[in-house]
Amino acid sequence: MAKKQRIIVSALITFGISLFVLAAISGGGNSDDISVTQNPAIDALIPAREAEILRGDQIGIDLAEGYQAALQIETSDDRTIQIPANQLDTNFQDNLGIFSFRPGEGKALTVLPPQSNCVTATYWPITDPQLSQTIRWCFQVT
Repeated sequence: MAKKQRIIVSALITFGISLFVLAAISGGGNSDDISVTQNPAIDALIPAREAEILRGDQIGIDLAEGYQAALQIETSDDRTIQIPANQLDTNFQDNLGIFSFRPGEGKALTVLPPQSNCVTATYWPITDPQLSQTIRWCFQVT
């Protein structure tokens, strides 16, 4: 019986170690942005904090229904650019609440400069613009 017990104990130890390895590989933690996940007005930041994007990629914010937003970009070359409202892509017709900007010809920015850039989104309930709040996040442009 001693041999059978050693085999069972060895199998249980191997199984336990395997579970620890699997937990480590799968991440084991929650990397959600707490300022987004605990804010009922914000569904997502585009791109997420510290993400790496291309120079012509979209930036913006996804808000809950009933909110409006304005965007400002702080570029890696020390410019602060307020994005004109008529250059924001919005999805009100589908109740998506996405306010985004994609650089291009004839726009506030033709491309995002490389390295770190930041966005400040000012958002407010459509019913009461005086209740505005801001959120700022940065990302890398390659």
